[in-house]
Amino acid sequence: MEIIDYISLYWFIIKLMTYFTVIALFISGLDDFFIDIYYWVMRWINQLRGKKRYPNITTEELLNHPEKPLALMIPAWREEEVIEKMLINTLKTFKYNRLHIFVGTYPNDLETQKKVDKVAKVHKNVHKVVNRTAGGTTKADCLNNIIDYIFKYEKRYGIYFNCITYHDAEDIVHPLELKLANYVISSDGNDLMQIPVVPLTTNPLNFNGTHYQDEFVETGFKDMLVRESISGFIPSSGVATSFSRRAIATLSRLNNGLVFNTKSLTEDYDIGYRLLKENLKLTFVTFPIKVKSYNKKGEEIEIEEYIVSKGYFPTKFKQAYHQKSRWMVGIIFQGYRDIGWPKGLGLKYILYRDRKAIFTHIANLFAYIIFINFTLLSLSYILNDTAWHFPEFIPEDSSLWLMLYFNFLFLISRFFHRFYFVNKFYGLFSAILSIPRLVWGNIVNLFALIRAFSQYKNAEKKNREVKWDKTEHEFPDNIEIAKIA
Repeated sequence: MEIIDYISLYWFIIKLMTYFTVIALFISGLDDFFIDIYYWVMRWINQLRGKKRYPNITTEELLNHPEKPLALMIPAWREEEVIEKMLINTLKTFKYNRLHIFVGTYPNDLETQKKVDKVAKVHKNVHKVVNRTAGGTTKADCLNNIIDYIFKYEKRYGIYFNCITYHDAEDIVHPLELKLANYVISSDGNDLMQIPVVPLTTNPLNFNGTHYQDEFVETGFKDMLVRESISGFIPSSGVATSFSRRAIATLSRLNNGLVFNTKSLTEDYDIGYRLLKENLKLTFVTFPIKVKSYNKKGEEIEIEEYIVSKGYFPTKFKQAYHQKSRWMVGIIFQGYRDIGWPKGLGLKYILYRDRKAIFTHIANLFAYIIFINFTLLSLSYILNDTAWHFPEFIPEDSSLWLMLYFNFLFLISRFFHRFYFVNKFYGLFSAILSIPRLVWGNIVNLFALIRAFSQYKNAEKKNREVKWDKTEHEFPDNIEIAKIA
């Protein structure tokens, strides 16, 4: 082949990539734009109805609502660096008297056991659970062992936990989370309650960590509310999830005595679907409360904050895409395998949104490649007007031009909503940085997708499940907690 043939082939590939990218991003952008519009219409209608929040009670009423026994589960495999600090902070923070904490440890992880024992000696409502098998196993396996221990504890001491909640060993809890769970689950008849998860970072310029906060805050305060309205499918976030006893019993019945699905890397996602299928009540709660604070002048003021769960996320590129690849294996590949496309247009649509990353992340990669090619060509034409001109990327009479215009509008909407929610919870500086972080987030997600696909296919060939990756955790000291809690 001549050099011109290679150039022609390269340009043909670029053209195919362009067509795929424009169409894929148009479909995805139209979908995101629909969610954005749905959110604002839903918010406007709720304001007209006077339905500003759920549950519709005051902070004082929440505080004074009668407490019922509540169990908190914390799986801990090799968490010796954080578990003691997390437990002490949790015990100090929660405003809940009838709480028992059950920490799942492993027989081959004595360092974590020692840390738990140290806290349990002082606080009699902290209980160490040792897993039946050596670690590390899946988080689901650890939680199943904790659940079994809780049942035995109830029989032995004549106590009954109306609500069971779980957190991870790196979580910074909100003082009123359990009060909220007690009301929503025990008193209002819901079977699963999920509250928003708000990532924390110490360096706003570390895009590996801060892109999590951008994604989570928009998802938690916009997408999840729309998702609940359209389909009723609320997946657990893996932390800050509360269950009714009916939910626990139902999950156990559906999975041959095991509450959590050990075959899924995202057992939290799997839970929501199984409960929805059994017509149980799931709810995502964004509950604002009034708290006292101080302004710059030292004057006491009243501000509004939300009951959320906080925690640090990976700040290194490899850790970030490894963690996200685990989520993608569970949600996209195992989710499709185990759930498929069930009945209900709204549910199908939400599942499509969960799985569309298969083509959108690839389209984003192609978009960057196309942009680089377009930029280099444009520069060559400017520097040398006699240079040979390639055919147009998209012919002017092509219908793809119309899609391009819409894609630009969808991109503006994406920028606006990301900026709006990040500014609301993290401030203006972080909101400005959230725009370039969109690009970095796409890169992290692309690496995660490639790894997830490779892991799933390799495991499928060997006829076994994908190996669970543990994420390394960190927990702040008391000074840091005072700044961020």
